[in-house]
Amino acid sequence: MNRTLTFVTPRYGADVLGGAEQGARSYAVRMVKDGWTVRVISSCALDIVTWENHYEPGTTVEEGVEVTRCRVRRPRDPGLDALSARLFSGAGVTVAEAYDWIDRQGPDSPDLLDAVEEVRDGVIAPYPYLYQPTVRGIERARVPICLHAASHREPPLSLPVFDTVFGSASGLVHGSRAEQNLVLRRFPTTVEKPQVVLGLPIEIDAPCDADEARRALALGDEPFAVYLGRLDRGKGVHDLVERFGRFRERRGSGRLLLAGPVIERPPETIGVEVLGPVPAEHKYGLLAAADVLINPSPHESFSMVVPEAMLVGTPVLVNGWCEPMREHCENSAGGFWYTGIADFEVALERLLDDPVLRADLGAVGTAYVQSMFSWDAVRTRYEGLLGRLA
Repeated sequence: MNRTLTFVTPRYGADVLGGAEQGARSYAVRMVKDGWTVRVISSCALDIVTWENHYEPGTTVEEGVEVTRCRVRRPRDPGLDALSARLFSGAGVTVAEAYDWIDRQGPDSPDLLDAVEEVRDGVIAPYPYLYQPTVRGIERARVPICLHAASHREPPLSLPVFDTVFGSASGLVHGSRAEQNLVLRRFPTTVEKPQVVLGLPIEIDAPCDADEARRALALGDEPFAVYLGRLDRGKGVHDLVERFGRFRERRGSGRLLLAGPVIERPPETIGVEVLGPVPAEHKYGLLAAADVLINPSPHESFSMVVPEAMLVGTPVLVNGWCEPMREHCENSAGGFWYTGIADFEVALERLLDDPVLRADLGAVGTAYVQSMFSWDAVRTRYEGLLGRLA
């Protein structure tokens, strides 16, 4: 088997926040340590909203991975929201309109596409499906393609251009069984392609000291629930704050901490505290100190923070309309899910008030993650698929 792999991503780097980008990096740095030749082709952008060039163009070696960054030709089209509203209104969309939307969304980088075409060995792994480097890069690829789609239910998945994207892939990686089922429903012909439900490697790679996190982040001793991720309406944060506000008003107590970069600040609510970005050295300590992790996001293909919380023994409460996160809870028995107001409040009250329940859920959640998402387990599944494609 040719042990050369080239990831193609919109952004890449240790300081890039985003599930797909973190996923690509987590594979890349581990595979290099295992003797693979790993390359990354990406843009010079750091900000997913503007796609402004941030990094210098060229090739560097980062954590043993050869990283080539290419300049973005133009920023994200400021009229993209209006265009999206029109395209996703339910009317038919032509292939030409779909390509135009992809290019306007960005990152628009002809140099990146040229670099993809120059790859002549191993397997190319575009990650995720939604952006120009994948959509137009697949058309230029000269070697087998292992598509890490990171699909979830969202309007762009209906665009006709993605029939070509998924149809052109040599093999598919799915974050969850729910994602695989979604792809099979949307693109039935992919049933014939080599594919694997892989997930992501979930391992503690930084300090995990709950007491130190309490001191460093001034968390205090009062029990709390935590959300960890981008503070963004699209991630369900505003909905969570509203639900929690009603919960606290009825209960008379309760504390929710929101940790992560603030994209759109939620309204001030009694019992809700915005921590903002958390240093990497305190991430796992924060999760371990929490009584429960809540993830309200309606759209995830895997959700790294849910198994990360389970790994440190913290039970989870997730949006049950997000099938991959609900799948984590069903497969592990390490957490609860909600789909309405009443079940949210009942589940959260049980988790906050019952330390024995929390300990039981934490123990089975940890066992689940160690079994399914250790690097040894993920690597075995991944190399099995790559061996069929290379």
